[in-house]
Amino acid sequence: MMLRSLIHLLLVLMLSSGSHAESRMALLIGNQAYNEKVGPLKNPHNDVALVGAAVERLGFNVTRVKDAGYVAIDAALKRHVQQVRRAGKDAISFLYYSGHGASDPDTQINYLIPIDVESANDSSLWTNSLELGDILNKLRNQAPEATHFVVFDACREELRLTREDKKALGTGKGFVALGNVSGVMIAYATAPGKTASDQGEGAGPYAKALADEIIKPGIEAVTMFRNVQLRVKLAIGQDPWLTLPTFPAVYFAGETSNALSQEREIEVAYWESVRGMKSPALLATYLERYPTGIYASLARAMIEELKAEPARREDMSKATEAVRIETENSAPPKEREASRRKEALARAELHKTMEETRLAREEARKAEEQRLAAINAIEEAKARAKQAGLAAEVDDKSSPLELAKDPPALTRALQRELKRVGCYPGEPDGTWAPKTKEALAQFARLLKLDISTDVPSSAALQAVIDKRVRVCPLICGSGERNVNGNCVANARPMLRRGIPLDSGDPQGVRDFCQGSSVCRSMSNP
Repeated sequence: MMLRSLIHLLLVLMLSSGSHAESRMALLIGNQAYNEKVGPLKNPHNDVALVGAAVERLGFNVTRVKDAGYVAIDAALKRHVQQVRRAGKDAISFLYYSGHGASDPDTQINYLIPIDVESANDSSLWTNSLELGDILNKLRNQAPEATHFVVFDACREELRLTREDKKALGTGKGFVALGNVSGVMIAYATAPGKTASDQGEGAGPYAKALADEIIKPGIEAVTMFRNVQLRVKLAIGQDPWLTLPTFPAVYFAGETSNALSQEREIEVAYWESVRGMKSPALLATYLERYPTGIYASLARAMIEELKAEPARREDMSKATEAVRIETENSAPPKEREASRRKEALARAELHKTMEETRLAREEARKAEEQRLAAINAIEEAKARAKQAGLAAEVDDKSSPLELAKDPPALTRALQRELKRVGCYPGEPDGTWAPKTKEALAQFARLLKLDISTDVPSSAALQAVIDKRVRVCPLICGSGERNVNGNCVANARPMLRRGIPLDSGDPQGVRDFCQGSSVCRSMSNP
């Protein structure tokens, strides 16, 4: 464990040496000194300090802006976009905003609220705030070769949003979910329509989780943000949200060495297989195998949460039953009887749904066990090869997770599986050509699967592997027919004496009948 910690420390120190400074730019904005009519905040300055220190360790060129008005925010954003554009291809842009933000209830447009707005009355608030959509478009259009990460730690409950003739406006404090923006991943601190907490000592809960997770090496950016989601959800019940486009893998804290990377990938795969099952016993198997793993603390927190869940459900059930009894006793007899029938139907439907969910989880668990068994088999084979002094090579029969690192091998495996289910007509050659894309698209279309067909992926390969029977229909050529799933040639018609031949191939018939007295002349029947 000490050796692993030293490796991690060396990696972080290497990243902070400035090797990425020219291609990694971060802009962090923290607004908290709003006037009383808008609603002052407590933690945005702390959030910017904490997250800024974390990304500086990762080699980012960091710009911090605090308590900025409309003009200052607009100018800072323009400078940031210019820096990212000049960095060219493979640049990484990180924009973090902590402060007030909201959605206009009438237009459904999300806004960042500057510090110099005079009040939160929505008759003037939206005019003096910055549209989040405009910011995203500038990043995408003016720096299209970069990969952008935008973190919107806003939508605070403290915002005193009002409307003419109304003291408070109940809707609008939460954001409205945006569609995918090419090259831009958006991370919201809370779910659509919900508010985010500004509580906590030293920083807000989302900033703390982000600063802690982003510096962990060997974790791809999407997985890192999902880990932040889980931590915030378990800590305070707030449900962060992600909008994920398709873009290259990014490791903020760097990839680990090959050996450590393989070990980490196996650990991540194991964690992904158990975390969604919501079973304390399955989560405990992860802790048994990785007691000091990267998800160990999260696994322990989830186990405690799941163990407490039955008691919470029981308390809720008792409260619901008490309300039901009170309501039923106050209703007329006919209404009580109707209510009982509706309740019985609802219970039956709930029971059916729970049983279907249980069966689905059981199927998913079995599938994950098979996948993990395959991964373990690969590990054991590599260990045996290493003991024999041989290099452990991974070919097209590796797991989809490992093949993702070798696009040609992944393509060959995908072509082979598509051919097996009848969708790919050619021979596997490892080339991602239109014929292969069309085969995968036909497979997804027939099964109504939502998988990307633009590039080969381990998810697509796993989806095809899971189908053990033919998917695409068998199409036979001219002169052939489908017999039990195979194309066979049509038999020639029997020639009987005295009966004219009926054939679409006159010359072939003449050749067959030449010198035979059993065939009539085709020209003189």
